Amino acid sequence: MDGCASGSAAGRVRFGLSGGTACAAKEAHIRLEEPDFSVTFDHARNHWTASWKWRDGKSPDVLKNVVQEYPPAKDVRREYEEELKLWVKQGWLVPYDERKHGPAKGLIPLMAVVQRRKNKVRPVMDFRELNGYIEAYTAHADVCADKMRQWRRQGMNLAMVDLNKAYLQIHVDESLWPYQTVMFKGRKYCLTRLGFGLNVAPLVMTTVLNHVLSLDPVVRKGTSAYIDDILINEDVVEARRVQRHLANHGLTCKAPEQIAEGTRVLGLRVWGERGRLDWARGSEIPSLPNRLTRRTVFSYCGELIGHFPVCGWLRVAAALAKRKANEDTTGWDDPIERPELVGILSEIAARVRAHDPARGRWDVAGKEGRIWVDASGLAIGVAVEIRGSVVEDATWLRPDDARHINMAELDAAIRGLNLALAWGLKSVELMTDSATVERWVSEAITGNARLKTKAAGEMLIRRRIGTILAPMEEYDLQLSVTLVKSEENRADSLTRVPCAWLKPREEVPPVCALAVGVDIKRKVAEIHHRAGHPGVRRTHYFVRRSDPAVTRRQVPSVVASCETCRTIEPAPVRWKRGSLSVDRVWQRLAMDVTHCGGLSYLMLIDSGPLRFTVWRPLKHHSSADVVEQLETVFYERGAPEEILADNDTAFRSREFAQLVAKWNVRLRFRAVYTPSGNGIVERCHRTIKVIVARKRCSVAEAVHLYNVTPRDGQCPATAPANGVYAYKVRLWNVAPPAQEGESEGNPYKVGDDVWMKPPGARCDAQYRKGTVTKIISEQAVEVGSIPHHVRDLRHRGPSAHSTRQAAAERGRERWPVMLLPTGADVTIDRSSTVTPVMVPTPTSARVDAPEGAIVEEGSTSLTPEETAVRRSDRVRRSRRCLCCD
Repeated sequence: MDGCASGSAAGRVRFGLSGGTACAAKEAHIRLEEPDFSVTFDHARNHWTASWKWRDGKSPDVLKNVVQEYPPAKDVRREYEEELKLWVKQGWLVPYDERKHGPAKGLIPLMAVVQRRKNKVRPVMDFRELNGYIEAYTAHADVCADKMRQWRRQGMNLAMVDLNKAYLQIHVDESLWPYQTVMFKGRKYCLTRLGFGLNVAPLVMTTVLNHVLSLDPVVRKGTSAYIDDILINEDVVEARRVQRHLANHGLTCKAPEQIAEGTRVLGLRVWGERGRLDWARGSEIPSLPNRLTRRTVFSYCGELIGHFPVCGWLRVAAALAKRKANEDTTGWDDPIERPELVGILSEIAARVRAHDPARGRWDVAGKEGRIWVDASGLAIGVAVEIRGSVVEDATWLRPDDARHINMAELDAAIRGLNLALAWGLKSVELMTDSATVERWVSEAITGNARLKTKAAGEMLIRRRIGTILAPMEEYDLQLSVTLVKSEENRADSLTRVPCAWLKPREEVPPVCALAVGVDIKRKVAEIHHRAGHPGVRRTHYFVRRSDPAVTRRQVPSVVASCETCRTIEPAPVRWKRGSLSVDRVWQRLAMDVTHCGGLSYLMLIDSGPLRFTVWRPLKHHSSADVVEQLETVFYERGAPEEILADNDTAFRSREFAQLVAKWNVRLRFRAVYTPSGNGIVERCHRTIKVIVARKRCSVAEAVHLYNVTPRDGQCPATAPANGVYAYKVRLWNVAPPAQEGESEGNPYKVGDDVWMKPPGARCDAQYRKGTVTKIISEQAVEVGSIPHHVRDLRHRGPSAHSTRQAAAERGRERWPVMLLPTGADVTIDRSSTVTPVMVPTPTSARVDAPEGAIVEEGSTSLTPEETAVRRSDRVRRSRRCLCCD
């Protein structure tokens, strides 16, 4: 609101740059209109009255809050109530009169805020719900950092004036009292003054104070205000005159304090010494919290840094501590138990107490300065130096996926220029320890040579260089660059931390915590079962209700080892996604049998870079026809090293196995119930069918169009047909079989007991037992000679039921029963029986039936004497054709 007031014939006065309007009537009242509030001054009563404006012009019918008070701590309860009694005595809180003001429309909760620096307890109100109906326009609000830079350039003969209970000097319009009711000692009161916590309160206070100071031209020239604090340049106006001027316009203030004699300015302690003004931390150094959570760590680091202009190494140290707190926790109140972070915070606290870096020179003068910039793998730092003193510094942590270091050095230079412009510097010397950045910026300023770089981000580098040069023209800035050694760079400490903080320390396993850990796991497992086997978050919720000391880190291992959760709708697992493509042509063929237009086709497609496809019609969907057509393709085009197929019965036959063995082709089956395991052929036959349906052509024509179409849509060389025979044909009786490589990334091993997902399983289906017999790839394994995807398997641990069953069956071998003829009798009576003979089979090829499976009667073994051959008693006749023979 700084500026001059101008009148008009209508009696309206416009004042200040923000467009506020002052309305004068009989020289008794002043009215200031803003988009979010209005303020009126009554000369007769000598006080200001504020009235906020509702969002969209609509006031709420009633606020929903029913909480009367957030109870304060016992040790501050007495001071809190005495302060509220003072408010009632002063008339700031008055009993609410429903007959005069109507029913109350809002209840504001009371709470206590302890000001440790002043040893006071301040009652404040929770205006969060009410603030939701008031829209505050803060575009032109003062920023503390900008105001501090202005004040530091005012010289040394300064004084501070602070308003006495500033907000409580502003009255609130009586029509708004029903929205500011509180409960105290069982009685309803309403707040008649501007409340601390209302979103428009700082704007109201700033507008009123700036307007009052502008009414006197001399006072306006020699003062600068920030909310309720006023800095006075006594070379222009005396502090007593400002104090009297404020009192004449309804604002009372405390006695002026000379800054040179020591006082607080914007939360800093400022004093004069040896012809200069110095500043330091305005409060005691905070103590490290006893219980570390993300909330307490952020609060502690915030108190260490605050809004201090210079903090040196403490900035990057506090930022790193907050980043590690985020990594160790998921919620604001989760406890932090990692010894690394505890050690970092303890070391920070010790270093700050030994030498607090939050200090420096207060008074700043001159338009020339230096900008020290630096970047590291952890952070970028900037320091502003004017007349040999660092007046402000800043640090920004770099993300984990940050760009090249030279790019970070340029970012630091840009941020440094931003600070230089904020200080109003006209001549800046950029100090950097990067020879590359020094060369780039110097050549760009002088124009001696163009930018030379082969980096992948060349355009990003050019854009940053242009950003550095832009202020030279727009702000008439003189810029020069100087290369310095890293140890001489004053911004170097802003980007460095001890190496031990960045290296994870090896945790020593506790020796005496084994029994405690077992008890905790047993308790978590019991609660997990009683709660219905929920996930980690909900299990932790129920466990915390029983034992608040259990942390979230102790729950996942119990939930992950639960056999019930593994067998019924288990949680999804992650696996390493692979690629079906190969590098060489005709190295691997993807094969499938598909149907189109009522006919069956054997489909083959090259998994190499060509994707050449071959479709052969089948008379019948049988193994013989598939083998016949596939071998024809082998004779025409040669055999591949590998064939990838699904689990069709035609591909599982003995004839098919003999064919691939004859041609030394490795046959690989995709995992069952996982079509994506052969995704190349699935996408191909979908494309062919779409062409047939849209063009209404034959399958052969659609295959031809597919093979002659370039894959990139432009280059003919990418068409599958143009690469035919661009490979070395393998000879079936000469070429050796291809060797299958080992898969090291598979989470299972041969012999592992697993739970298998049954086909067509629903959410309540029980998984079946099995044993891994072969590792196929990183995504698939064989269980009982059937390939399965790893996402359909879960590790199976020993359970109490399986242990008892194994003990009961110890000493007895279970073998599958196979019926074989053992006699040589020619004829036998129809009533004869067949004796089952015990034939042992290897256990590796056996898949256990699920628990509780029904065993049919009559499966008991018979004695060898009862064994006989079953033959038909009909008369055997030779088969011949009467028409031909």
